[in-house]
Parts: sequence; C-alpha cells; structure tokens
Amino acid sequence: MPNSGRDGKVEPIDSGRRWRAGAAAGLAAGAVMGVLLHGGLGLMPTIGALVGVETALAGWLVHLFNSTLFGGLFVAVFDRPFFADMREDVGGCLSLGVVHSALLGVLTGGLLLPAAVAIEGATSLPVPTLPVPGLTASFEFGVVIAVAHLAYGVVLGRTFAAFTLADGAVGWLPIDPADR
Repeated sequence: MPNSGRDGKVEPIDSGRRWRAGAAAGLAAGAVMGVLLHGGLGLMPTIGALVGVETALAGWLVHLFNSTLFGGLFVAVFDRPFFADMREDVGGCLSLGVVHSALLGVLTGGLLLPAAVAIEGATSLPVPTLPVPGLTASFEFGVVIAVAHLAYGVVLGRTFAAFTLADGAVGWLPIDPADR
C-alpha cells in the first residue's frame, strides 16, 4: 500500500507498520464498541464471566485484548493483493472494516460465544436482564450488538486509514471524492 512522501514520490508502507496500525485500530475500535456494549446493555461483567471473572474490569480487559487481536486479524485477512485497491483510500478502508466487523459478529456471536458458554457449563446465554422482557428485549439486544459491531468496523477502518494513508489523517472522508 503506497504512501506519498514529501517529495511527491510514492513510498510503500512496510508490513510491520500495517500490523501496528491494525492492532492500534482494533484497540480504538474496541474502546468505542465497548462503550456501546456496556452503556447499552451493561455487558462488560458478562464478557468477564466468559473467563471466569464476572466484573466490568475483567470484561473490559478481555474485550480490549480481543479487539486488538481482531485488528491484527483485519490485517491478516485484508493485507492481500486482491484488496490493494480498497486499502488505498479512506472509503475502501471503511468498507473493509465494516465487512470485517460483520464477519466477526457472525463468528463471535454464532460460534465463539456459544462455545464459551458451553465450556463454562451454562445452559443458556449469559445475557443480563434487560428493562423490557420478551421479544422487545431480544430485539433491543440484537440492535445494540449490531450497532456496536458497525461502530467497531467504521472506527477500525477509519483508524487504519489514518495510520496507513498519506491523506488518511485529513478529515473524515477525502475532501474531493472526484480525485479518487
């Protein structure tokens, strides 16, 4: 993935920088996602319970650790020639981040979380009691989880772009999309 240097020449971004950018972007995205999960559903103690310590602090530590690893996974998956064109602009990085987080939502919610619950010997998902029981509560839970994953993907992609693109640090989106 090239970067424009001060003299206008295009310089490649080294692999180590991309890995560091992915980890840092995953950490930043995890912090935003964690605020949504904890603020919307109070899930941090539940996340901590998956490692045997049902506290908000343990939940935050587990969540941020996993978010950082998933930022590295983002680089492992999308640092391929097939995705090179998408990694060269902010919008492409945002798109890759959102796709990555959607896949993570399916993987973690559909496979890893149920497996962790089974390993702990629980018979049901450790979802905290929500203010409105029944179908509304299930819908609320799903919406918060979906929005949190979307936020993770947007922050992941945007932060990765900020660390790896010469123009990525200027504004939220490129100033003139026609120049892309």
